[in-house]
Amino acid sequence: MARRAPAFPKSYSNRPLRKALETFAALPNRTTLDALLAAMRTGGLVVDITGSTDATDPQLRTILSTAGELVLPLFTSVSELRLAVPVELRPTAQAMILPAKEALALVSTADFVAVQFDVASLAQVVKREYVLG
Repeated sequence: MARRAPAFPKSYSNRPLRKALETFAALPNRTTLDALLAAMRTGGLVVDITGSTDATDPQLRTILSTAGELVLPLFTSVSELRLAVPVELRPTAQAMILPAKEALALVSTADFVAVQFDVASLAQVVKREYVLG
């Protein structure tokens, strides 16, 4: 029987990914991109399930690109997710922290063209082919 990974604490923050995102934003090159792609596959990622009413079937909140294409917002912490929610709605924000590989696999469940990390602060977009590759 496979052992389930321990749950992430609500205060979890994927610091290595956040640092890789910041480094890539400051110096976008092949080396920092490779580091970002490696970091995004480790630890946990936060998905926005605000508005979900069925705990056994949480619904992902998504965003649209400027071209009207579906993008999956992912966050390095619950705090980052809350920054993406209007102030008056922050108390009702719902999050689920998944192992990074499971969160990234969500891209294959719909016609997502990309993921966007930490929408309210860094807003770093990673195209689908890099997420699934």
